[in-house]
Amino acid sequence: MPKRKPDRSSAVDSSALVKKKRLEDEDDEEEMEEVDIQVQEAEVGIIERIVMKNFMCHGLLDVRLGPHVNFIIGRNGSGKSAVVTALVVGLGGLASVTNRGSKVRSFVKTGKQTAEVEIHLRNRGLDAYKHDQYGDKIIIHRKISADGGARYSLKSERGKLVSDKWEEVKKIKDFFNIQVENPVAILNQDTSRNFLHSKSPLDKYKFFLKATQLEQMKDQYDEANASKEKTIASIQQYEKTLPALRDEVSRWEEKFKNLGTISDLKAKVKSLKHEMAWAFVVEKEKSLEPDQKSIKQEEARLPKFVQKVEEFKGKVEQCQTQLKTVQAQLLTVTEEAERLKPELKEKRDVLNAARVALRSAENDTRTVERDVRNITSERQQIQQRIQELQQSAQHDYEAERLKRQEKIQAVEEQLRAAEGRQRTTQHEREQFQAAVSKCKNELYNLQRDERAKQTEKETCERNLQTLMGARNNRVKRFGAWVPNALAKVDEWYRQGKFHQKPRGPLGACFQLRDQTWALALEVCLRALIHTFVCHDHHDEKLLEQIFQQELGNRRRPAIITCPFKNTVHDISRFRVKGTNYPTVFDIIECEDPVVSNALIDQRGIENIILIPESAEARQVMMNRPPTNCKEAFTRESDYMYCKPTFRYYSSDKNSAQFLTADVEEEIAVQRETVRRLTQELTDVQEARQTLQRDIATNQRQEKKCETQLMKLSENVNNLTYELNELKNVEDPAPVDITTLEEDVQNYTQQIAALEERRAEVNDVRTQKAAECQEAEKAFRAIEDQMKARANSDIPLKDELNTAQMALDEAQQHRKHYQDRLKEQESDINKLKKRIAAKQKEIEEDVGKAGQICAERINTRRMPKNIEREITQINIQIKKEEETQGDPVEITRQYKETKERYLCIQKDVRSFKKFIQSLEKVMTRRNKAYAEFKRMIALRTKYFFIVMLSHRQYVGGMTFNHSNLSLEMWVAPTEDSEGTKDLKSLSGGERSFSTVCFILSLWNAMESPFRCLDEFDVYMDLVNRRISMDMMLQMTRNQTTKQFIFLTPQDMSQLSNSVAGRPRIFQMPDPDRSHGQTTLPFRRQADEEEEEG
Repeated sequence: MPKRKPDRSSAVDSSALVKKKRLEDEDDEEEMEEVDIQVQEAEVGIIERIVMKNFMCHGLLDVRLGPHVNFIIGRNGSGKSAVVTALVVGLGGLASVTNRGSKVRSFVKTGKQTAEVEIHLRNRGLDAYKHDQYGDKIIIHRKISADGGARYSLKSERGKLVSDKWEEVKKIKDFFNIQVENPVAILNQDTSRNFLHSKSPLDKYKFFLKATQLEQMKDQYDEANASKEKTIASIQQYEKTLPALRDEVSRWEEKFKNLGTISDLKAKVKSLKHEMAWAFVVEKEKSLEPDQKSIKQEEARLPKFVQKVEEFKGKVEQCQTQLKTVQAQLLTVTEEAERLKPELKEKRDVLNAARVALRSAENDTRTVERDVRNITSERQQIQQRIQELQQSAQHDYEAERLKRQEKIQAVEEQLRAAEGRQRTTQHEREQFQAAVSKCKNELYNLQRDERAKQTEKETCERNLQTLMGARNNRVKRFGAWVPNALAKVDEWYRQGKFHQKPRGPLGACFQLRDQTWALALEVCLRALIHTFVCHDHHDEKLLEQIFQQELGNRRRPAIITCPFKNTVHDISRFRVKGTNYPTVFDIIECEDPVVSNALIDQRGIENIILIPESAEARQVMMNRPPTNCKEAFTRESDYMYCKPTFRYYSSDKNSAQFLTADVEEEIAVQRETVRRLTQELTDVQEARQTLQRDIATNQRQEKKCETQLMKLSENVNNLTYELNELKNVEDPAPVDITTLEEDVQNYTQQIAALEERRAEVNDVRTQKAAECQEAEKAFRAIEDQMKARANSDIPLKDELNTAQMALDEAQQHRKHYQDRLKEQESDINKLKKRIAAKQKEIEEDVGKAGQICAERINTRRMPKNIEREITQINIQIKKEEETQGDPVEITRQYKETKERYLCIQKDVRSFKKFIQSLEKVMTRRNKAYAEFKRMIALRTKYFFIVMLSHRQYVGGMTFNHSNLSLEMWVAPTEDSEGTKDLKSLSGGERSFSTVCFILSLWNAMESPFRCLDEFDVYMDLVNRRISMDMMLQMTRNQTTKQFIFLTPQDMSQLSNSVAGRPRIFQMPDPDRSHGQTTLPFRRQADEEEEEG
């Protein structure tokens, strides 16, 4: 049986009636014989598989169905009804249709966040839906969230996503005629249990209409009638506008017929010819205006180039003066340092001599003091000797001599040891002195490095802050004040204060085609990156006011003033030629001609080439520089000038800051640089502190050595004196006290003399110490001057390098503007020649025009337009005899109005004819609908009676199509006492009656599958067997339909009584381990929602 699609307008026709009649005949010819039946399977629309995940009571359930008869069996509570619910929800049905909940989120298994339903539909044969996209199977997947969300995924048989739209699901259902909300196509438990008991006659009639799709057909007819009414209203509106439009056509027709005379048109032609003659003159005069304007502009620009040439001549002289000044300063510093070297040596010699004299005076002092002590001691010894001699006249002199000899040997040994220690200590002191000197030199270098790295770190930190502020605004790289300044520029320009909007900073006005050259271009353009450009001095003053407001007394960017042009300078003659290396002009991507011209004028970017490697660049610039090439830059930002004045400079800049496209990369580089400089600064500081500690330690050791040397020197002198005294001792003569007494007197006199000597040497030592201090102070002063000269030498060298670079740059700019001045003068001469030639042509054309029309006509029209109008008027003169006004406009309005009137008139006739045809068709359709409804009602009534007779029941149906009601009655036996109200039937009788009613409706339904949920509830064994036989007989008659029966009974014994092979699916026991002991079945009066 071919399926009926709901969107077809001819839902009811004769073929449908014939088809219904054939089914009745087939039912009448049923035979109960056991025969083998060759089942013809359905190719489209049937269910092949239902997969549920976390749906109702099922964690994961995969139900695979056969193409014809399927039984889903399982004990009560096993979740069979959940399969029906999943089928409805998965195919886009409302939650309320299932009678299991008001919202689809209630179907999510307790404790889970989402539930999933997947339906596999067969899609084979000639009637397949989009077979090229889906293949033999359409997979509809619906995911439901516990918080109320849901979404669809439609996949092909290979699992490829085809669509995720609810509209696609609706199209598939309409195409296959799947009726998930048809209670007969999918009958749930509640409906099968309570339908005949709870439904009123009106509800039963609505049920009948919905099950047979008569309700859908009626809705389509109502929609057609509504469209008809709208069309009628449109026709009436058009008919109201037709009289006014007809009058308008008449007015234009009157004007069209009353056009002007031919003579007027001829006079117009003559006038146009005069105008055309002078139009040629005016056109050439206008063509001269751009050249005159250009020459004024070029002549206005000429003083600027002259000014720039003079300006850079002065700048060259200024740079040369500055260079000479710095060279003179550097020479002065060098000469002063050289001049101080002899003086430093002299002061060092004086200091050393003073130190030697001081040490000599100190030695004299120690010698005198030692002599005083020794003579005093000897005097005491002699006095003691006198006492001993007086006490004893006899003494052992031999023993005394031997003892003295041993003491001489011991003193000599001590003297040698003391002299050795003296030499060792002297050597150690010299080493400590050398170490202190070396450490001081290293300390000076480290302090200089520390200051340089601190300055570099602070610069990098400022750059890092600027870059971080420029993450969301590129212009912030050029200063935190720049965005506010540019906003004011935009505001003032909108207010009309600026003649032309200033451009800048120039570095923010262009991009780089190759980011690897960002560093080289920053070094090349230098301050131009921060420069602004103004059209005239008026705009420059306004921009200065903005800078004053934003920057105050801080340093301001430069401002270049030059007239703006809308085109980029023609650099074809002056740019670099004969090389494959790109120029700076090639690397820069700029859409603003003003910015490009500023870079050309100020830096000559068309004459600077970019060469990746330094070695290659030196080779090119020294040996074979390209034509017009002046400079070259490498990727490392080194730059050089070409021969014959070849010079090479290395840049001290390591990374780009302003022209990089990726600010995050530059931020990372700056952060790494700050981290590296911090570490290096810490290392330098630690090294400085270590050196300072080493200097202090070595100085302490030096002083310690000097102290030891003084002690050792004194010890050596004492030992020497003692040794001499011991050697000078002679064996004693016979005791003569008189001699000894004379010696005591002599020693007393010597002591008195030595005391006087000690006072003299102390005065000398004090004097020498003062002289030594003065000499050391003079030496330190000269040494500090030498260090100061050395420190001032470094910035002077840097200043010399900067002055040299500034001189080179000024010379380049001077030459550039000299070339541009020559080029400008050449362009002006060419313009003058061209203007002279055009003026000569204009004089000739004026003479010709004067011959045609003596009086000049100043027209704004182009000659070709005038000629076109003359041609049109000549054509009109030939076609018409009388014309008046503007014939072109009148003709156009007349034609358009008339065409619009005729079109509306035609549409009204067409619509009226369509409405007449539609009314005839709808009349036929309504009659056919009524007849079709009557036939289906009779057929349903007939099948209901036949089905009841299988159980020897008697019953009937009464349709009242006017009141839209359906009355049903059933008597369990023919011998029953009258008819029974359906509500008075037992549960089994009511279930059997429901099955009969459903089977009778199945014969009038076109859905590709039918599904019954626990149809045999409350049936006894006999009713269940008979009902099953009826349904199986139905399946044998409808082999191209799919049947799904849900029952708690065992159906294995039916395998031989069903056409084909029935598919029996045994439901697993439900998982009640998560606390969900009952399904959330409830009914609410809330508004139903469809989550698709």
